[in-house]
Amino acid sequence: MTRPGLTIGTAIVVAASVGMAAWLMLPPQISSSRTLFDADSPAAAADTITVPEPASPPEVTNAEFAQAKEPSTTTAAPAAKESATKNKDKDKASSSVDWAALPIDEVRERANNDDVTAMEELARRLVQGLGVAKDQQAAAGWLLRAAQRGSAQSAFNVGVMYERGFVVERDSTKAIEWYRKAVEANVPMAKHNLALLLRDGKGAPRNGKEAVELLRSAARQGMTGSMFTLGDIYERGDEGLKDPAIALAWFAITAEFERQTNRGGESELSKLASQRVQVLQRILMPGELERAQQYGQAEFKQIVEAIQPPKPAAAPAAPPPPPPTEIAGLPKPSFPPLPPTTPVAEPPGWPKNAADQIRLIQQALVDLRLLRDKPDGALGPMTRSAILAFQRSVAMRETGEPTVDVFVALQNAVKTEAAKPEQAKADAPPSSPAAAAAADPTLDAWPNATADQVKVIQTLLRDLNFSREAPDGVLGPATRSAIRDYERSLGLAQTGEPSKTLFDSLKEMRGLTAPATKSD
Repeated sequence: MTRPGLTIGTAIVVAASVGMAAWLMLPPQISSSRTLFDADSPAAAADTITVPEPASPPEVTNAEFAQAKEPSTTTAAPAAKESATKNKDKDKASSSVDWAALPIDEVRERANNDDVTAMEELARRLVQGLGVAKDQQAAAGWLLRAAQRGSAQSAFNVGVMYERGFVVERDSTKAIEWYRKAVEANVPMAKHNLALLLRDGKGAPRNGKEAVELLRSAARQGMTGSMFTLGDIYERGDEGLKDPAIALAWFAITAEFERQTNRGGESELSKLASQRVQVLQRILMPGELERAQQYGQAEFKQIVEAIQPPKPAAAPAAPPPPPPTEIAGLPKPSFPPLPPTTPVAEPPGWPKNAADQIRLIQQALVDLRLLRDKPDGALGPMTRSAILAFQRSVAMRETGEPTVDVFVALQNAVKTEAAKPEQAKADAPPSSPAAAAAADPTLDAWPNATADQVKVIQTLLRDLNFSREAPDGVLGPATRSAIRDYERSLGLAQTGEPSKTLFDSLKEMRGLTAPATKSD
């Protein structure tokens, strides 16, 4: 029986009263990135820590940890390579040891005899206080010693210590050096953490290209945190990679793998990924949805093939079956169903220039009293909102995009409207949610109660087609997502929070999108 691997950055139980942490292990095939230490906690200066009296033989203390040399970014010396080779042989010899049942004295003896696995086991027990007094300093020292002797997992753990300020002062540069050692050994969590530091330019010059490559590599090893981060990068357009279809694919894959990690349950990450899928589903065109589906299925297949254990070699026989495309119990990521792709013939007079196309659509929206601004050929938030309102009124797929099928439908609606008797037009109800909302006096004043404030913002978001939820006064994930969508559409800071400023902006937008009324 082998000892569970030490994974500081994967899972942690924190006892707040004494500030201790316990290393736990998640399966490396499918795991999400979880933070071990509070990123905002103050760094512990090495020279102010009281080092306990050394026992015999002395355990590694924080002083030794702080004075030890960091790994070289160049080729390791021959002596280091020889040491790593010996340690690998020792690891093989100890692979059958039941470490959980081994007495602490024997674990310590093995660690002092340069058994890397014993060093990591001793560190785990020192952190958790299993059969020995808790001692974070000594645990950190043993992890450093294991890392210096070639343990990739311990190298990752040391990187986390420097990044989070555990025992030593925070030092992103040293964290990167240790993460790179772990990345050389293909540790997916090290790739993820290193990518985030490089993306933000912490500890090294900003390198978005390498960060994306590391995230993609970690994602293909089952790191759901990396999958989600890739989706976020492609949705926001960081590093010049804006591609909502690819973002949708990564968010869908994230949700499926995160559910598998939680045995079918919903985590905060899976919920957030699912929300991002729903938002992108509403705005992508059929062709983009199809591309997202194809890309997502191809990536999903690669990930599954990479994380499945190798099959035992069999005698040559019939041609092998095609590689599996799903994990046992894990369905393929669910992508939005594709609508029928019936091509719409271009109507007479449909211009080739995009601005002219938008201008024609804007004029039709004005004719239908869904837009009051003068057509300018620019696709802004008011035009998108008016298109969404029209699409909803005629049961079209809501995209907010100025496409030829929208224009054809608008032409038909204008003809139908023109054929109506004048009295029927005068008695007709408001033609859009925004127009109906404009007549609602309860939306004019900012309420005092928090629940009422949330409810009035939910109402305005729904009227402007940023939300489909019924207003209930509860600030949940769907409402926060709708607020961020609205803020993003206007180029505002994305807070996801209800406020008086947001209320005033929504109310102004409602007035701009409501149809103009004629006075006799």
